[in-house]
Amino acid sequence: MNKLLVFITSAYQNLKIKYKLVIFISFIMVVSLSFMLIGLQYAFQIYDEQIYRKSSQVLMMSSNSIEDELKKVEETSFDIITDNDIQRNLRDLKGNISGYEQYRIQNELWDRLTSYAGSEKYIHSIHLFDANGREYVAGTNSAALSKEQRDLIIYQAAKQNGGTLWITPDGFNDFLFSARQVRAYENLSLDKLGTLVIHVDLEKIVRDLPKEWEETAGSIMISNGQDVFFSEKTINSFKQFDFSNKTKQGYKIQKVGGQRYFITHIQSSYADWTYWNIIPFNLMFAKVTAVKYSLIFLFILLSLFVLSLGVRFSRRITSPIEKLVAAMKHVQKGDFTIAESLPAPPLHQDEVGTLHRNFTIMIQRINELIKENYEKQLLIKETEFKALQAQINPHFLYNTLESINWLAKANQQKQISKMVESLGYLLRNSISMKEDVITIEKEIEIVQSYITIQQYRFEERLDFSLDIPPDLQSCYIPKLTVQPLIENAIHYALEPSIEPCKITVRAFRKEACLYLTVEDNGPGMDTSLLDKIKSGQVKTRGTGIGLQNIDERIKLSFGEQYGLQIESSPDKGTAVSIILPY
Repeated sequence: MNKLLVFITSAYQNLKIKYKLVIFISFIMVVSLSFMLIGLQYAFQIYDEQIYRKSSQVLMMSSNSIEDELKKVEETSFDIITDNDIQRNLRDLKGNISGYEQYRIQNELWDRLTSYAGSEKYIHSIHLFDANGREYVAGTNSAALSKEQRDLIIYQAAKQNGGTLWITPDGFNDFLFSARQVRAYENLSLDKLGTLVIHVDLEKIVRDLPKEWEETAGSIMISNGQDVFFSEKTINSFKQFDFSNKTKQGYKIQKVGGQRYFITHIQSSYADWTYWNIIPFNLMFAKVTAVKYSLIFLFILLSLFVLSLGVRFSRRITSPIEKLVAAMKHVQKGDFTIAESLPAPPLHQDEVGTLHRNFTIMIQRINELIKENYEKQLLIKETEFKALQAQINPHFLYNTLESINWLAKANQQKQISKMVESLGYLLRNSISMKEDVITIEKEIEIVQSYITIQQYRFEERLDFSLDIPPDLQSCYIPKLTVQPLIENAIHYALEPSIEPCKITVRAFRKEACLYLTVEDNGPGMDTSLLDKIKSGQVKTRGTGIGLQNIDERIKLSFGEQYGLQIESSPDKGTAVSIILPY
């Protein structure tokens, strides 16, 4: 037994710290969870059995009773709209009748409506509107509806095509409206004769419900969506409740004004309503409350006990780590000799022992890296020096061209001087890496230098022109995009021909895009060759910047929707367009 205990202790000490913590926390969680599960199981068992079961039964019976009475009202409304006398009187009212006849019909309608109003004790009043909008009222309350109420009810009832429409009041009210159209059934003409509205005393229906569960009965509410339109008791204390439900039937606990309430809801299958039963916690739940508070008290005691164990456990882990932290502060100040004064690493194979060993190795590695970094810095300095030396060659070339220029001027060779100046400007802008994107105006200056050289070569055979509006010259484009296109035009359009070749550079804006087009009237290309050039199958014969290079640079800089567009046909020339964002 002692050997087994020694083996387990040794294995635990050699585990990584995270595994030790997992085992320790798991032990705490198992104990805590066991207590909580036992307590919660007991509490919720009482909770479910004595609250949910009873309140659901009460709410179910209450909702069924309410809907039974509403169905009786609906049957009464059907009897009214199919009443022969009422149908006949409403048809007569659609025609031109005398005042006396209208008075007679009004009395007959009132008698019929009064008889129906007395047949159901929950009918508060009956309102009948003829086709001309005249109202006939019978019942306990003979007050006419307001014009706004009448127009709204008639409009909503018309959309039901003769079906029953239950209209909930705007706000909290003890009454409910049942509305439906009256249509002529004689000869199945279904002509619209009027609208029937029955004022139902909803508060009386709820008041007459059988009271179950004695003093623990809650307050019944009815909502349409999230809007409560009926409350058995005053609504002021329930305004903060959440009346949104995502299930047809269920319950929840909500705390309002320092008091908790048990809320049960059932969704109606008869109308798009939800019935709510709100029960305050009272003496019936004292046992559940006592159990809950007892569990909380026990859990607090257990937490304090676990906390004390955790502190002692963490000290044993953090003590050697704190010694390493103190050593790291010395290293932070540049004292790498502290590694020699550290105590010997623990023999355990957990993170603390590994950390000691890795720290020592790290100090040694840092010294090696410092030495390597010093050598690399020397190499970088040497590379920079060679790069400065490499700049001598282009400067020497520029100085040589400048000397040739002055010599040409001294000998009155203006053409040579102009060509040397253009060549020098062209080389400087081609080699310079300071700017990747320049304005069209600067790009045209480079083009002009290149054209100057080529015009001395081809003379009158090269007919070059520019068509660039002044407002577009300040737009930015990638450097060296137009000049290579002109070089291609000279190479493929001008050189093979003995006739003068016209090359034109145009710029224009189309919507959000800037177009730069280089056109020539050279031999052009057929469709097959043009397709191969677009797909990159044909390589340029020159040594300059190719079309594919320009297209890729534009796409990388601005996006795939931009780039080059080539149009050409045999004996009609070629047009290469650069498409950029404006």
